[in-house]
Amino acid sequence: MGRASSRATTERRRPSRIRTTIVALLTFALLAVFIVRLADIQVVRAQALNAEADGRRGVSQTLAGTRGEIVDAGGTVLAESVDRWDLTVSPRYFRDLGPADGFDEPMTGGQALQRIAAITADDPESLQAKIYAELERNADSDYLVLTTGLTARQFEAVRDLRLPYVYLRLNPQRVYPAGSVGGNLVGFTGVTEPLAGVERSEDACLAAGEGSRTFDRGADGTPIPGSVVTDEPEDGGTVRLTIDADVQYQMQQLTAQYTSQLRARTGTTIVMRTDGSIVAVAETPTVDPNDPTASSQQDRGSRAFTAAYEPGSIFKTFAYAAMLDLGLTTNDEELSVPWTYTAPGVRVRDAHSHPVEQWTSAGILVNSSNSGMVRLAHDMDRADYFDYLDRFGFGERTGVGFAGEQAAPLRDASALDPQTNLNVLFGQGIAATPIQLASAYQALANGGVHMPARMIEDCTSPEGEVTAAQPGEGERVVGEETAQRTLEALENVVTDYGYETFPIEGYRIAAKTGTAQMAYEDGSGYDPDRMMISVAGVFPVDDPQFVVVTLYDSPQTLRTSAGAIPAFHDMVNLLIRHYDVPPSTVPAPEVPLEWTADQP
Repeated sequence: MGRASSRATTERRRPSRIRTTIVALLTFALLAVFIVRLADIQVVRAQALNAEADGRRGVSQTLAGTRGEIVDAGGTVLAESVDRWDLTVSPRYFRDLGPADGFDEPMTGGQALQRIAAITADDPESLQAKIYAELERNADSDYLVLTTGLTARQFEAVRDLRLPYVYLRLNPQRVYPAGSVGGNLVGFTGVTEPLAGVERSEDACLAAGEGSRTFDRGADGTPIPGSVVTDEPEDGGTVRLTIDADVQYQMQQLTAQYTSQLRARTGTTIVMRTDGSIVAVAETPTVDPNDPTASSQQDRGSRAFTAAYEPGSIFKTFAYAAMLDLGLTTNDEELSVPWTYTAPGVRVRDAHSHPVEQWTSAGILVNSSNSGMVRLAHDMDRADYFDYLDRFGFGERTGVGFAGEQAAPLRDASALDPQTNLNVLFGQGIAATPIQLASAYQALANGGVHMPARMIEDCTSPEGEVTAAQPGEGERVVGEETAQRTLEALENVVTDYGYETFPIEGYRIAAKTGTAQMAYEDGSGYDPDRMMISVAGVFPVDDPQFVVVTLYDSPQTLRTSAGAIPAFHDMVNLLIRHYDVPPSTVPAPEVPLEWTADQP
């Protein structure tokens, strides 16, 4: 019994050992297969598989932030970005689609492009040609911009097509709701960067930061749900200008009107407050930033900042103020003034011949006598004069920081030839930009203190943080009494110049006219067919609030400063009505312009 039982037990264990051995052998075989497979994947075919995986996973798209707005002083939008989308495709995954892609009915690639073209108004054959050309260039190409500028409605229509190889990328586009109103100042952008005006000079505030979106996709190019990782872009800030869009518009209308009436090449008008803030810079011709190429190259910027010229008689104001401040003359100093001044090697004439006139210093300024200015300045050192001009802001860029602004550097006073040494007293042989002239008159309007011109009020970040522009410190140019006496003398230009369209009843206005010869562009001399006529002024004299400068290049119907006087009158009248400027309450003092010699 014992042996039989032992044999039975042994026989039962034998199949168990066989099964164990078989399981072990199978386990080792499977392990060997896994090892071989792993080696194949990680060593033999690692590079090829990694490349394939990279093509199917980790797709990255750039997200564009929204560029900030440019608004006027009251918040009127002059430039903004609107949502537009780029339609991009992955050429390598462009294919026919069927049930496996979630489409009940098959859709060929050509049919898909026809549906896209019906939405975007593109030519489907052109779209297909783009894809084939890209694949010919690079068979593994994963990115091609097929069309741009899709609206929100087009975006939704393309998205609803559910094409796995199509990606829609937000790419805001710049638009200018006010069109050409302030277009010369606002500027415009190119495809990748700002090109002109405030768009360029204030890019640090306006520019948006890029973000990104990454996601994994399957072998068919379809994004894998739940794999999207987004790094949000940063929007740009809002730039607020000191410009009043309503006044800007009306000044552009008036400037265009008088440019046309005078048949002038161009017209430029600047309105500035006495604190140096710019209200309007109107120019004709100008630019619509929505379509800058429709304007000539020279009209796409702002001549007020970029075009320097010899200003002529409106420059006499600063020589006169310097002489008053130096104590070299007074408004009532009496002089006998011939129409021609001659000295060895020099000659200066007035615009019209006249007998010897008995004019006061103020009379010389009001009658715009070149020879009289030379006599007044006989004892004025030109180095002192140029020091005053420097403090008035000439020879350097203004505080605006406008893109492309000219400095029009002052010449070395000690190096002037004898004729130019006299000419600089009445705006010849010296250059200035219109904005420099307006800024210099601002100093006289501000009691003799020159404040840096400014056009930027502040920048507001997307989070609402406001960074005000630094206005800069003022610099005293002349004494307060000098500024007042100069303006009082210039009031007589408006009241006694003989033009009924100059004065405005109830308002004390100081102004100076100018008729300047324009030089040939090659510097070979003066063009007899080109004159720059202008008026620059301040009002009200008893409580100065505004400076107005208006200039017209090469007028044909009236070639003297008289042609600019009606424009100046209408512009001042417009500002009075727009801002409800109260009438003057202090009467103008009597400033003698002539004198009579005692009879023997």
